Amino acid sequence: MADNNKLTVDPRSGFCISNSVFYSKRKPIPLPQTDHFLDITTFISSRPHHGRTAFIDAATGRHLSFKDLWRAVDSVATCLHDMGIRKGHVILLLSPNSIFFPIVCLSVMSLGAVITTSNPLNTPREIAEQIANSKPSLAFTTPGLVSKLTETNSNLPLIILIDDEITDASTKTKAKIVTTLSEMVKNEPSGSRVREQVNQDDTTTLLYSSGTTGESKGVVSRIRFSMCS
Repeated sequence: MADNNKLTVDPRSGFCISNSVFYSKRKPIPLPQTDHFLDITTFISSRPHHGRTAFIDAATGRHLSFKDLWRAVDSVATCLHDMGIRKGHVILLLSPNSIFFPIVCLSVMSLGAVITTSNPLNTPREIAEQIANSKPSLAFTTPGLVSKLTETNSNLPLIILIDDEITDASTKTKAKIVTTLSEMVKNEPSGSRVREQVNQDDTTTLLYSSGTTGESKGVVSRIRFSMCS
């Protein structure tokens, strides 16, 4: 990481004319000591939390406390492990912004698996192309988006994020719905699960561009704390 003190950075924009790089206008924060085997989920969960509430869904008013967050992450990770999800497997997340995003992402990353998100506004063809490229083992989605996935791959196992929105229309499809997130969260975390060793060179996310200048392109991100700080 470049030393901002040795660069001429515009305080209003964060732009450095000498190397054409934009820098954060926030004050630098201390990063953890280099530990090749410190994964992002362990790092975040070990940090001191200020207050009790971790997330608030502005649309529904639903709250998620830190205690409930980490218990849910452990429960969902246990369920995914029991389903056969292992290090390097890709999990698709097709959903509008949701308070459940961090639960899914942190659970997947704690296993060393890879999360790939897809824009819910994408067409079935665009989603099909992403599935063909990323080869997910299963997908998390909402009832309203089930049809987009069944049009692309009816054999892809699905986990429903918001089961109180499930309707007859969303279930009367060829979808292979295996469970819901709420059912996974109800399970007790397994203290006996053998955790695979996850290191900072492992792929953690596979994100796709919007394709405004051509075909959508996948971008691999690894577990680097300079990226998640």
